[in-house]
Amino acid sequence: MVDIFQEVEEDLKRERTERLWRKYGKVVITVAAVVVLGVAGREGWKSYEHSSRLENGTRFANALELVNAGPDKSQAALDALDTIIAKGNDGFVALGRFQKARVYLSQNDTANAVKELEAIAADSDLDKVYRDLAVVQIAMNSGTADNAEAMISRLKPIAVPENPWYHSAREMMAVLNIAAGKIDEAKSLLTELADDKTAPSDMRGRASELLKAIKA
Repeated sequence: MVDIFQEVEEDLKRERTERLWRKYGKVVITVAAVVVLGVAGREGWKSYEHSSRLENGTRFANALELVNAGPDKSQAALDALDTIIAKGNDGFVALGRFQKARVYLSQNDTANAVKELEAIAADSDLDKVYRDLAVVQIAMNSGTADNAEAMISRLKPIAVPENPWYHSAREMMAVLNIAAGKIDEAKSLLTELADDKTAPSDMRGRASELLKAIKA
């Protein structure tokens, strides 16, 4: 009889976890992705301002205009970004791939977006700040209950205070723990994030809302 009750409890826990993931997981991923892309854009303009190669900066600025022009200019944007990737220095190569991923995501082409991000993450010639950002973006855009453990393992080295993507990585780890049914681990991460005065206020707010949902 005890086994029956335990089995029912496990089924209810699994159902609740799946419901939380469906309701909140994609919302957090979408909002966080917008924040990270904004930071990536700022990094791009830093590279533009400090690059000794004005030609690369001009190409990137022109490509960015096409990216922001909407769906009708998507192919032109991808072509312009391919030129940057082929001819630019390392920083602009990374930024070109980030923007290609952004275009693909706007077309709901997650597979090609993740392919671009994986190329950044695997390129040892690129600065670590770009490679780590790519890993966070990969988790945001392809994290599921099935691959949650693998994604969390990739995020752990980034989820350290000295890393600029520390808070984003921990937020994604919490969401992925929810997807994997590891509610206690998610609670711990979310509590730390909600109480962390150095975290962005909107991220702290999302952590608080998720904690309420988990405890409900």
